[in-house]
Amino acid sequence: VVILPREIRFCFQINNWVGGKERNIRALLGSLNDVLWEGAELWNQPKMGDLLSASQVKRCYYKACLLVHPDKQVGTPHEKLARAIFTELNDAWNAFEQGGGQLL
Repeated sequence: VVILPREIRFCFQINNWVGGKERNIRALLGSLNDVLWEGAELWNQPKMGDLLSASQVKRCYYKACLLVHPDKQVGTPHEKLARAIFTELNDAWNAFEQGGGQLL
């Protein structure tokens, strides 16, 4: 199996973004700009104060999903990255819901 440099860069991006924030929806949403591609101007980076209540987290999560949903990125250079971001956000969201959507 040959790994292309672009795929290596992609893996590093995801690992650096998720590292230490696994399944932490607030931390992932609060640092999403670290992994988004240029031109993803629809995303306004939330501050931690914007992610205190479960409803605030839910709203930011849905906005992020609209941007990185794999169906919206089909055929673009960002398709694989968007799919990986979407997967990490979904995993974190599921953990958040299972934990009862704790307040900070």
